[in-house]
Amino acid sequence: MKKENLETHQFLPSGEWEGFYRYSNSQGKHEMSIELSFKKGKVFGSGTDDINYFSWKGNYSLETFKISMIKTYPSHTVNYQGDIDENGIWGIWTIHENCRGGFHIWPKKQQSNKNSEALKEEITKSKKLKKING
Repeated sequence: MKKENLETHQFLPSGEWEGFYRYSNSQGKHEMSIELSFKKGKVFGSGTDDINYFSWKGNYSLETFKISMIKTYPSHTVNYQGDIDENGIWGIWTIHENCRGGFHIWPKKQQSNKNSEALKEEITKSKKLKKING
């Protein structure tokens, strides 16, 4: 797919994403590694987590900043309903009506940029302290 056809909104960069899901009865995080593409209201991709590999497809709206996706494993499917904002995509997943939980995913480079900014700030503070202390 040509890059110029992909979504240009800063909240939905196509590429590597990461995040986690949780079961409603547990605080444990189950990490996900994902590759997503966003184009004209459609999202599709694939990834892996502690269950298995999966594919993802769905729809999003930049008017409502809502997203609806289906995560398909070799053995079953999971419905995801979420909100889109500057922190990524977050919401609720369900399998039938008896199993549910929460999720949060974000562009992988976003987390790296945060770490990079924190590192730059730490280096700057360190340099200032060295100047003060001689």
